[in-house]
Amino acid sequence: MKNVQNELGSSFPELPLAFDRRRRERIALKIPLRILTYGLLVDKSNDGVCTDLSEGGVAFDCEAALNVGDVVILEFHQKGEAAYRCHARLAYRMGRRYGAYFLAGE
Repeated sequence: MKNVQNELGSSFPELPLAFDRRRRERIALKIPLRILTYGLLVDKSNDGVCTDLSEGGVAFDCEAALNVGDVVILEFHQKGEAAYRCHARLAYRMGRRYGAYFLAGE
């Protein structure tokens, strides 16, 4: 592995090129979403907007402060159709943007 020198003369290993961990095609969209969280003392419901969706996960915007790593229920609403619910684990947060991956059988 090649070393790179910074301005102060110390060296550190060169990092490998980043790769995209998302293996499935993503679809950009904008649909309402409800995020249901369950805690020891209180259950909460927060509204959000789904911004992209794939077979394995979802990205959404939400004003609430959610905890990365928590399992939540995502409830998708489309006008004139029954709501669809699924379990997901929150994988990241960047400002008000969250990413989650779907869980099977939870």
